[in-house]
Amino acid sequence: MLGCMLLALIYLAFLIWHEPWFSRRLEPGEAIAAIGGDYGEMDPEERRAFLAFMDGDDGRPFYMLNLMQYRERAEYRAGKLPDGGSAAGLTGREAGRRYERIVVPELLKRGCYPVFASRKITNLLSAGSGSDFFEEIAVVRYRSRRDMLSMIASRPFVEGIPHKWASLEKTVAVPTRLMLLVDLRTLVPLTLLAVYAIAGWL
Repeated sequence: MLGCMLLALIYLAFLIWHEPWFSRRLEPGEAIAAIGGDYGEMDPEERRAFLAFMDGDDGRPFYMLNLMQYRERAEYRAGKLPDGGSAAGLTGREAGRRYERIVVPELLKRGCYPVFASRKITNLLSAGSGSDFFEEIAVVRYRSRRDMLSMIASRPFVEGIPHKWASLEKTVAVPTRLMLLVDLRTLVPLTLLAVYAIAGWL
């Protein structure tokens, strides 16, 4: 019995971390106040789209789909890393990995995490010219728009974002709503474990 209670408490702690139960919806104008003067280099149209997405907060989790094409050589401003070191010889992928080492801890501390990452094998079908530009795909689950805003307004993220822009030749980021997510390698053993546990309680 004590073991069951401990497992229940662990699962409850996980849900508190994972779900936006205690997160308030963003108020219109809150996002622009949070980022202040940061990201002034953003394209004005993209900045407007970002702020509109934040101002329309529905309080629910979402999944960010990222399509990425890396530069052959990383391109930092003035050829310098954020810490002032030389960026000579650094590839786009290497700069991207530096960004990931910064962003993943910032995601996890806010109940957000990558759920899928994949590298393209080859081009096969394309509905339009240029639509097959990307070489990697990544999907990140955000607990809420407030958590995303908290992350991008944090000092570690602001200091690390130059690695992302230096690494990418092209990128597309699209917020999406989950419709279906199935991984039988996880679902089947969890189902068998649940059946075994229930049988033991009966």
